[in-house]
Amino acid sequence: RSRTARVLTMPVRLPLFLAAAATSILAYSNPHASVLRQPRASHALPSQTAARRCRSAVPYASELAALQKIPLEPFEAKLKSFAPAAELPELRSQALRIEQQLEVAIEAEDFVQAAMLRDDLAELRSRDPAVLASALRRELDERVKQERYSEAARCRDQLLVLRRFQPQYQLAGLWKGNYPNHGEALVRLHYEGDTLLATKITGDEHVPAGEVTFRADLTLPDHEPMIHDTGSEDLVGVRVEVVSLSSDGGSQQRELERYRGEGRVAARGFQHAHYVPGQLFLMDEDVVGFLWLPLGTFVVFSRVEEGVEMADASDMFEDI
Repeated sequence: RSRTARVLTMPVRLPLFLAAAATSILAYSNPHASVLRQPRASHALPSQTAARRCRSAVPYASELAALQKIPLEPFEAKLKSFAPAAELPELRSQALRIEQQLEVAIEAEDFVQAAMLRDDLAELRSRDPAVLASALRRELDERVKQERYSEAARCRDQLLVLRRFQPQYQLAGLWKGNYPNHGEALVRLHYEGDTLLATKITGDEHVPAGEVTFRADLTLPDHEPMIHDTGSEDLVGVRVEVVSLSSDGGSQQRELERYRGEGRVAARGFQHAHYVPGQLFLMDEDVVGFLWLPLGTFVVFSRVEEGVEMADASDMFEDI
């Protein structure tokens, strides 16, 4: 079985609304369109050289490990090469497609094609701040193990700088969501390291104020299929789509960044509270969504002006 949540964007900002399950439709504006240039073609290497190069390029984790062994250009220069945040979802999808093509080329021993794909893949990844961040985390762990603390401090500081270039680290603040069974609720998004936490400001009979409603690991985007094992013979698949609508009626599906997470569920009175698998979706600069996978419940959150909303919701704090 599969369920689809389709999200629409239109030129004029409209109020957000949410249906009771993952088939909900969100209407909001996103006039910013991004164009990602195609990866450049490069001159092929001789077959034997290409074979040696390609074996180090797959899988993705191997590429990250290899980055640590290659002399890097100055950190500041790398910052200038990063793609804009709006281009990152498409860039990563394109890198994933090229990685799959690269695996096929290596399997077929087409090392000329593989060498070209490897160069294209390396160029795309050089524009992704998440790739450099992953390499720095690995280096940080190694430097700590080696007790080379000055170099570990350098890695830590560079990781903090990289957060400015990654939209998943720009979410701190107050957000409003519409829960299917409880209506509007305020949550505060904040960070503990690379984990995003959503703490309820507005409580309900199941999850009270002051408790975490969901959390997500932001280290790397998740590209795995959203399939949840229900424990029976059937697997439940959930798909969330975002579609941009133009003024002439045309539509175009947009790529979404998503991250693995966990959503809180509980019985009345916060009894039997526990986490279930979930997904965090970055839908726009001021719009995110969280999917409780086993339930198929998709809640959309929009950023709110903290001063105004906190004044209007002052009575909510009495329950905290």
